Amino acid sequence: MVALFVIATVVACLAIELIRQRVAERKLAPVPARAAAAPERFLLPRGFFIGRGHAWVELMFSGHARMGIDDFAQKVIGKVERLEVAPLNTAVRKGDIVARVMHSGRALAIASPISGKVLRVNEDLLRAPEHIHKDPYVSGWILEILPENVGPELKALSIADEAAQWLRLEIARFRDFVQQQVAAASPLPAGATMLDGGMPLRGALEQFNEPTWQAFQKEFLAN
Repeated sequence: MVALFVIATVVACLAIELIRQRVAERKLAPVPARAAAAPERFLLPRGFFIGRGHAWVELMFSGHARMGIDDFAQKVIGKVERLEVAPLNTAVRKGDIVARVMHSGRALAIASPISGKVLRVNEDLLRAPEHIHKDPYVSGWILEILPENVGPELKALSIADEAAQWLRLEIARFRDFVQQQVAAASPLPAGATMLDGGMPLRGALEQFNEPTWQAFQKEFLAN
């Protein structure tokens, strides 16, 4: 009986030592860089309607509507250096170009997701375009519009959980888009090979040339 107890004790000690060795090996094992990368986060307030061209609409108590570009668009574009905006009292139809964002001599056109008349322009944003990066949904608004056909047009936009689900699909689609552009580029843009898996997408378009910007305009900013 004593012999069996001694044998069991020895086996238990060996098992514990083996487990300690395995744990030590795991601690020393290198961690893949991709596993350590934090996923990109994109803000999407619940009270905002999002259009297919990544422009948002917020209805105000006055009956007016504010418009800007969503967090996804402002991040992947990179630093916005200048904005051009439709003049006051301009009558716009859904799909009309109401703003252009500029970076390094390239421009992307922003289409209005609703119809109406331009009542106000965010002059503070025109003077300091970096506000569009600090807070694209509050200080980064672009235009204020008097809507003309807001009920039916809002039905074509996404809000809340529907908008969040659509944005997740857009992020995945953009990653595929980037990989296609990298594969087609010769030579490869600097740093472009980093844009896969969970790597950040902030400023992704800054690495590409004019044809890629035009392709992005067609694929992601068309209303």
